[in-house]
Amino acid sequence: MKTHLELAQLFKQITKWDTIGTDTQYRIIHYPDEVVIVFAPSNSQSDWKINFSFPKKPYKRMPTPFYVHGGFLDEWKKINDDFLKAAANIDKPITVMGWSYGGAMATLCYEDIWFNYFRARNTLRLVTFGSPRVIGAKNFKSIEHRFDRTTLYANGSDIVTCVPPVIFGFRHVRNLTRIGNKLNVIGLFKPKKYHHIDGYITSLREVHE
Repeated sequence: MKTHLELAQLFKQITKWDTIGTDTQYRIIHYPDEVVIVFAPSNSQSDWKINFSFPKKPYKRMPTPFYVHGGFLDEWKKINDDFLKAAANIDKPITVMGWSYGGAMATLCYEDIWFNYFRARNTLRLVTFGSPRVIGAKNFKSIEHRFDRTTLYANGSDIVTCVPPVIFGFRHVRNLTRIGNKLNVIGLFKPKKYHHIDGYITSLREVHE
């Protein structure tokens, strides 16, 4: 299976993306030993207008109620059937990954596949780079185990990993794996340095040296 560094490098290698929903870009890549579902960062300012939406329940008649960022959820509901149908036909381990806005879509994709396909759970993994918070903190403990096979990377002072604010009722699904420089207030105002995938690739290389 691809290492986390190799996954990050895919964003430099993919030259053409498929587009679905409002403006969500993705690729599904089949390898001999796994299938990687990749969600791209946003190319549209409209994707970030939803960042100040509040949590809401993702499903009706939920046996285990939890909450999800309403804006990201609305976009995911427009496209989730396509990914569930694709996952139903995959008989290999599945890696769901995303960078930035794509990390939010990847998180919801991972949870949807985990919830709907019991057979995929032991070989399903989630890896994100610079993802915003997606899940509501309320009742999260009841579903925390769903994200055991998850790694969320935050490079240095990547400000995107800090939104939406905790005060809005959101949290990350796992503790962030911090790479690169230490988090500092000044660095939060340097998104090009810390949020760009080049920065993640550089920091991951340092980790693996």
